[in-house]
Amino acid sequence: MRATFAAWQDRLVAAILLLMAVAGLRNGFADLPWLTALWAGGAVSLGVGMAAGRLVLARLAFHAFDGLLAADALQLPFRRRYIGAWHGIGIVMLSGITLIVRPSLLIVSVPAYLVGALMAGLTAAVAMPLRILDATRPNWSVRAWLRHPSAGVAAAIILLLVLLQARTLGPNVALAYAGVGTVVLTLALTDVDESAVRFMTIAGYGSGRIVLRLSRTLVSFVAVAVPGCWLILGAAPAGIVAAASALMFGLMAMRVLAYRLHGKRFADVLVLVLAGLLLLVGYAIPFALPVIALAVFWHLQHRAAAKTWLLV
Repeated sequence: MRATFAAWQDRLVAAILLLMAVAGLRNGFADLPWLTALWAGGAVSLGVGMAAGRLVLARLAFHAFDGLLAADALQLPFRRRYIGAWHGIGIVMLSGITLIVRPSLLIVSVPAYLVGALMAGLTAAVAMPLRILDATRPNWSVRAWLRHPSAGVAAAIILLLVLLQARTLGPNVALAYAGVGTVVLTLALTDVDESAVRFMTIAGYGSGRIVLRLSRTLVSFVAVAVPGCWLILGAAPAGIVAAASALMFGLMAMRVLAYRLHGKRFADVLVLVLAGLLLLVGYAIPFALPVIALAVFWHLQHRAAAKTWLLV
């Protein structure tokens, strides 16, 4: 964080964005019914607790195996103090934001955070297998296939088949299916391998070249999905598919820039925070969203460009 916000301009921008985020949260939760706000606050706090728990455990694992504090990190009392200290900081920060946004939600935010942290600890050892082997192609994997343009065409066909069924449920349902289906499918198509990005950075690839290389699957998806959706449902759903695809492209580009600058853990947190801030700005001050988004991408690109050819 010290390297990311080294200059006073960076800290000023971060402070302004933080204030805008808190103001947007307060504005959003103020008008919600009590029960809706309770569920929303609990869900957000649960997610924050899980993210914080995984980050703390990952850092503790680093200390235990590669850090200078391995002797302490291997002792259970020190591990408990380390976890407790960081979660204490997280609870204090979450409580402060909750008191600003909607004080009555404090009864659910802290317990939900603790539940999320507990879930992160229980699931820390669970990993999803990324490689599915084929007897005839031992080097084939789902993750590698998702980077091929044919995966984009297949995803577009799946979306169009779903929309054919959704067309009979009414226009509003079809619009929802178009947006949600596009986001779900493009999440898989815009997966970014942190190690590949860092290798290409060291090899001299610029940010734009890496983004274009990784976006081939998304381009093939849009080339099939948007015209097909136009023919099936009309211009409005096709526009939603195009807009959702553009948002996912921006998220992928942000992840590429972040991976050029930082390790995976911190880069993922940085992207999550920036994406959340942009969503809040878009909700609270829509006319300022293009300016803020351009500022965020310019700042990331300005710092990432200096990493080309460097061992980052």
